Amino acid sequence: MASGLPKTTPTPRLLLRERLKSISLLPSKFTREKLLDTKKASTGGNILPRIGPSPVMCEPCQKLSSVAPKQSLVQASPPEMVFQNVAAHEVSEMVVSIINKDKGCRVVNISMKSSPYFQLDCPNGVCHIVPAGMSTHVRVRFTPDKNKDYSHELVCMSQREWIVVPIRAIAARAILDFPDQLDFSVCPVKCSTQKTLLVRNVGNRAARYQLSTQSPFSVVPATGSLGVGGTMQVTVGFHPLTAGDHSGSLVVCCTGEKSIHTNLQGKAEDVNIELSTNFVKVEKTFVNMSNHATMFIKNSSNITAHFQWKAFPTEEHENEEKRRQCSLLQSSAKVWREAYKKDKKMEKEKGFCENRASLLFNKYEQDKAKVQADPMLFSNDIFFIEPMEGEIGPHCLAEIKVTFKPLEAREYRCVAYCNISGRESRLPLSLRGKGQGPLVELCSDTLNLGSLSANTPHNCEVKLINQGAIDAPFTYIPSTTIMGSCFKFAPVEGIITPGGIQTLQISFNATMLGCFEEQFQFSVAGSPTPVILTIKGHVTGTTLHFDVDELDFGDISFGFPFTKTCRLTNTSPEPLTFKLRVSDDGTQPAVSSFDQIHSDSDPSWRKGLHFSVKPREFTMNPSQGTILPQRYQDIEVTLCPNTVMEFYRKMLVDLEEIGEGVASLIIQARCFVPKLQVYPKILCVDDCCLNTPVQKKFLIRNNTHLPGCYGLIPQERKEDSPVFYSSPKPCGIVQPQSTAEIPLVVEVQTLGEHRTSVSIGVFGDERNPLGIELLSCGKLSEIYPSPRLIEFGMIPVLQPNSQSFTLFNEGLVPRDFRMEIVCKPHCYIIEPREGAIPARGAVPVTITATLDGTGVFRDVIKLFIENNLWSTVMLQALGIGPKIFIDKPFTPELNLGYQFSLLPCTCHFKLTKRDHHFHRLFWKVECNSPAEGEVQSTSALSSPKAKDDSQSPKRTCPMFGLEPPSMDLQPGASVDMVLRGFSRVPQVVRDYVRCEAVIGTGRVTKNIMETIITCEFIDPSIEVSSSQFSFCVVKAFRILPLSGVLQPGEDSRSPSPSLATINTIAGLRALCRVEGGPNLQGGADRGASRVSYFLNPAEIDCGLQGLSEDIWRFRISLR
Repeated sequence: MASGLPKTTPTPRLLLRERLKSISLLPSKFTREKLLDTKKASTGGNILPRIGPSPVMCEPCQKLSSVAPKQSLVQASPPEMVFQNVAAHEVSEMVVSIINKDKGCRVVNISMKSSPYFQLDCPNGVCHIVPAGMSTHVRVRFTPDKNKDYSHELVCMSQREWIVVPIRAIAARAILDFPDQLDFSVCPVKCSTQKTLLVRNVGNRAARYQLSTQSPFSVVPATGSLGVGGTMQVTVGFHPLTAGDHSGSLVVCCTGEKSIHTNLQGKAEDVNIELSTNFVKVEKTFVNMSNHATMFIKNSSNITAHFQWKAFPTEEHENEEKRRQCSLLQSSAKVWREAYKKDKKMEKEKGFCENRASLLFNKYEQDKAKVQADPMLFSNDIFFIEPMEGEIGPHCLAEIKVTFKPLEAREYRCVAYCNISGRESRLPLSLRGKGQGPLVELCSDTLNLGSLSANTPHNCEVKLINQGAIDAPFTYIPSTTIMGSCFKFAPVEGIITPGGIQTLQISFNATMLGCFEEQFQFSVAGSPTPVILTIKGHVTGTTLHFDVDELDFGDISFGFPFTKTCRLTNTSPEPLTFKLRVSDDGTQPAVSSFDQIHSDSDPSWRKGLHFSVKPREFTMNPSQGTILPQRYQDIEVTLCPNTVMEFYRKMLVDLEEIGEGVASLIIQARCFVPKLQVYPKILCVDDCCLNTPVQKKFLIRNNTHLPGCYGLIPQERKEDSPVFYSSPKPCGIVQPQSTAEIPLVVEVQTLGEHRTSVSIGVFGDERNPLGIELLSCGKLSEIYPSPRLIEFGMIPVLQPNSQSFTLFNEGLVPRDFRMEIVCKPHCYIIEPREGAIPARGAVPVTITATLDGTGVFRDVIKLFIENNLWSTVMLQALGIGPKIFIDKPFTPELNLGYQFSLLPCTCHFKLTKRDHHFHRLFWKVECNSPAEGEVQSTSALSSPKAKDDSQSPKRTCPMFGLEPPSMDLQPGASVDMVLRGFSRVPQVVRDYVRCEAVIGTGRVTKNIMETIITCEFIDPSIEVSSSQFSFCVVKAFRILPLSGVLQPGEDSRSPSPSLATINTIAGLRALCRVEGGPNLQGGADRGASRVSYFLNPAEIDCGLQGLSEDIWRFRISLR
């Protein structure tokens, strides 16, 4: 067979896979292509082998084929051999069948180009005889060394033709199912929006991927791997910095595969976030001090916004500033050359160099990195914003505090920009503030010295007040005038602390007579204008003088008056009317210790003295008068200090019609508060019975040379205070080098041991009160009431109401007791009021309260044990009810029911006055017909045949009246009142009654009572049945029986007894209702009168009779 085959065969080509160009594919298209390749490989698809004419002629022994020459006589199945999912170094085999379609047998040479990966299981180039219509099988073995695609060819050659069967090995593919498009829709600008994709590897090979995108999009993770069938989450972020439409692509690159692109789209827009104001003006602020104002960032959107305060309006301006700063960091060419020269010199001298140029470059790179990393937040030496950045929740506000700290006295302005997510443009905030320098004022701009004596030293003072909040350095500018040079100021310079006062002592010794007015200036550092003081006066000769240069009180005690004496002499030839005053003294009277000790509850013991104006601590006697020529006046000056300080004042003499301050006297004193001591520091109280007062005492010691004033600070008692303390003599004065006693009454309220702080105030030193610690132990009293508070609650006035409590005696002997009511004993009754409590026994006590008025009643029961006040019981009640009591129901509606017409209707009431005020009452009755359709009250009559008042004729006057129409009610008195009514026709009557009163001695009437009187006047009738009837009486005097049954032909008598009323005529009309028959009625009239008796004669006159034993008899008749 070999001789019939060609000597050479065409060399089969090894079909290597071409490297795909990196072109953009949508994920869906890429997936379809890859999945389609696999499908074609598995099914063969429409792949046909390549066919060509054989290069050798057929042998003579073979018959000619009957198949058309254009048809292939030899076919391969499958037409293409595909190896799939083959791992490296694993052997795989496939079988291809060579089919002879000819009618005669064929010799087929099967060969394959040598390959390390593909081999035939039979010798290469061997001829196979294939009978007609039959096939021969060839097995191909594939052994790859890498996980990649391979290709090869199997060549089958017959005498007529040759065919090439492609061989392919498809490696495992990685396919990630990304979507073709990802739309972020509408998002807030400068906000991050993320979408998470669940990506699966639908291929058959692990994927090593790399993800990338462009701004404003981002993707996480950027790289990684995913196994076959595995899933992962890919987060795509959208952070637009500008508003509008944005698009981009997500590029997915897998090793060995084409890159795919997912289209990314999004739209950014501004949301409703704004500043509450675009302008913040901080109030005027002192230099080097701070002040602040607030504003808000309003987030009216549904997102959480992040904000930062920036120094520049846009990011481009920030980048420009960073480039400018980076350019400043670059060293000049001269510096680089110097560094280079030093390096060369060192290298030449020492053989090495430090490479200064490299060090400079490294430093430059580090500084440049810091500049690039700088967020460029708002920074200012004058304005500060807090917080600089933060987050604002949806529909929330962020409070922004702007602090202003000026360095100079001028106006400052700047602009801060709020970079906030959700807004493309930064929101500007204009800041403005004005610095205020030192604010120094004089206590008085003008100082009028009045009349001054020539060649006599005069002293006065003026105060520089620092009204600001910063230090104020000042300097006196000397005057250049002749009169101004006569004034001396001390000190001439200094620093006034905030809120401080600098007293300037002014000395003046005038040599020139006459009026003057001078201006003196004080410059204040940091203030553009000086402080100007105007001093004016009149220089005259000397007229008055004191006998001493000064009054020195020395050391004096706070609140204790001290008196000194001086003499004022008139050396002028005319009488002088003077008036004395002390400089810088107040007007409100000072408080002396002798007044302070009379009020232990004065808040000054705790808080110190507080005056609405400055206290008047100096008094002069006399303070004014007239001194004759060449005469004198002795003056008593009393100082009652209410300020701990060193006094340096002047007593000034004002002369009438001449001037003020014509003479002066210096007064000096030093006020102290003596340091008092308390003994003992701990005051122990033995076992105390609960609510039983125990008296102790402690001592106040004064070791100083000044008297002192002390006072026990009242206890701030609370409901849960375990111990009460007080003193019958809480305040007093302790003399120098002496001791005073304070009695202390202690009353323990609860059981157990207690520590109580007791404070003793020292007059003038409220910040350092003295204190002792009170140690006590409460135990139950042998005799005590329980409970100690009896609450009656709300009880009607004049109605007794009882409560009870118990007296307990836990002692071993019986004790006598009695009880008293403190305030209103007439309102309470105690049973028993006195008696004896048995040993280890108890006595129940009942107290009945009958309140004589409305309002809150509080009283106290005092419990005496053997005539000693032992304990108390508190009473509390609230009187309620009307002040005028009516014995029958009268308000708010009086329903009289059915009444017969043509007969008087009468009701009697008694009114009783319950409170302690006189009342004059006026009764008024008016018509009150119900409106059409008005619903009657629930207490109205319910007769089915009752006539509606609307059907009755309209009345112009009431049917009822009250007698008497007016009355006077004294406290506790009672008055009878009669209600009378009459109607001639049957009708429903509703009358309105109002009571007005004049209370006490007043003249104005007040409406105190209202009621509605309802009555139905009826005209009775009766119906009779022929067979039988039953009846009932609607209204009668008394009818017996009221109902019954009558058989045909029977009769029944109904007696009607009545109770007669004196001097009245009464009529009876009986109504008998017969079931099934007519209504019957009958009447009766009765009259009654009073029986009168009289004696005849009505008077017996025996005349003037002498003393005797005669008996006189007279006859009288009773008629």
